[in-house]
Amino acid sequence: TVFEHPISGEQFEKVTGLNDFDVVFAVLSDKSSKVNIELVEFKNGLMESPSIFNHIAFEVDDVDELHQKFVNNCIETVSEPVTLTHPHPKINGKRFFYFYDPDGNIIEVYNKKEGLYSE
Repeated sequence: TVFEHPISGEQFEKVTGLNDFDVVFAVLSDKSSKVNIELVEFKNGLMESPSIFNHIAFEVDDVDELHQKFVNNCIETVSEPVTLTHPHPKINGKRFFYFYDPDGNIIEVYNKKEGLYSE
């Protein structure tokens, strides 16, 4: 399955720290939606992608509970959890945040959402 969707706006600015950017995500997914690859194209002429987009992501049951555990254990996060408002029904309602692993790599966690990457 492949679908493409544009992303921009205040919600992504809040989570990524980037402003004035315009990107299109193309998502490649297997039929079970167990494996998903997001490809990001910057439409506003950025020559290289900001590091926030070079990451791995994991689906979790409760983003807010995990974020609170991180706060309680002094694990640095890039942002508070954010919920996307988007016209595409597969993306609308996605709740996620980014954090750093011990080596400084960026990790995304997002709530399970029915149909997020499936047809």
